[in-house]
Amino acid sequence: MRVTTPTIFNGIQNNLQNLAEDLQRVNASISSGKKYQSISDNPLDVGAILGLNKEGSQTAQFERNLETAKGWLNVTESTMQNITDIVQASSALANQMVTGTYNAAQRQAAAEQIQGYLEEVMQEGNNQYNGQYVLAGYRTDSPPFTEGDWQVQPPVMHLTSGSSGTAVSGGAYTGTTSRTHLVEMVSGGGTGVGTYRVSVDGGQNWTDPATIPAGPVSLGDGVQVTLGGTWNAGDRFSIPVYQPIEYRGDNNNFEIAIETQNRMVINEVGSAAVGGDQGNNDLIQILAQLKSSLEANDPGDVGASLDKLRSYETHSTSILASPGSSLDRVGMKENVYGSLKDEITQQISDRGETDLVAAINLLSTRENAYQAALMSSSKVMSMSLMDYLGTSAA
Repeated sequence: MRVTTPTIFNGIQNNLQNLAEDLQRVNASISSGKKYQSISDNPLDVGAILGLNKEGSQTAQFERNLETAKGWLNVTESTMQNITDIVQASSALANQMVTGTYNAAQRQAAAEQIQGYLEEVMQEGNNQYNGQYVLAGYRTDSPPFTEGDWQVQPPVMHLTSGSSGTAVSGGAYTGTTSRTHLVEMVSGGGTGVGTYRVSVDGGQNWTDPATIPAGPVSLGDGVQVTLGGTWNAGDRFSIPVYQPIEYRGDNNNFEIAIETQNRMVINEVGSAAVGGDQGNNDLIQILAQLKSSLEANDPGDVGASLDKLRSYETHSTSILASPGSSLDRVGMKENVYGSLKDEITQQISDRGETDLVAAINLLSTRENAYQAALMSSSKVMSMSLMDYLGTSAA
């Protein structure tokens, strides 16, 4: 079969081009550290590497989520622990003040301590992680607990047997500090007959007795009360005035993805955990009532607040367990993703990273083959018909 000169030249050219491409691929593999430069180099391995890279990216995202969850939960746990400590201190103080060995002045001083505890609770409730308020539900950009306007609270009544006295508080407070007005009936009777007196320091000092009027009674600083019914001597009630701490967050749970189809709640809702919902475990309301009872020098009501504090302590202990168990879960997930990340990295390395020793040996082999092909091609391409005839004649 006759082989034409163009066919020979094309074959030589294709062979040299293939060898040059092999040499280039090996060089690129060494310089980049990657076995494959395109999918066509090895579709099976490159496809697997792409899948591993995607899995690695997802794992890295979950690790970042876990880091956020850990920080958030740590702040939440610390917050609830500090609040529990405040509750224990408040309970210890109330336990002292409930006994008859303390007087009005001492209970007034204790009320100031409770006010300090209230302020600490609000500060703790407004704790942040990375600039976000952890107890605010979805409203993480604004403090969940704020002081409201001054409010004249409903009377806390203590009537003797057979009394039908009624009291309705009102007015607009003009003072600048919280205060509890204590009203005591000096003589029994109704409008125009019974007499009363007022104290703003828990009964240490009283106003002169005055007759019950038909309209509102001014208790000072804009606070008023309207008296009705028939009173007995010794009946008393107190009207607290303070700025209530209000919850301004929402009731949504803040969740974060910790795996493909699994999310973790990482927050506690402030109204349920601390207060502001007027429920049985509203710590803010409990402390406010305790403070007012101390200001009114009322050991019985102090005892009632002490019982509520003990109930809240049980409540807070159960809440405190939640971030603790979630942190344990985060730790386990971190270990899992740490091992998975190492495994993915190793698989990507095994499949896609250049083995330099093997690549350098292969490069040497490819260079030798290319040089040999060049030498062979040059001899073939330099031969003419006369060279062939001369060789045949010899």
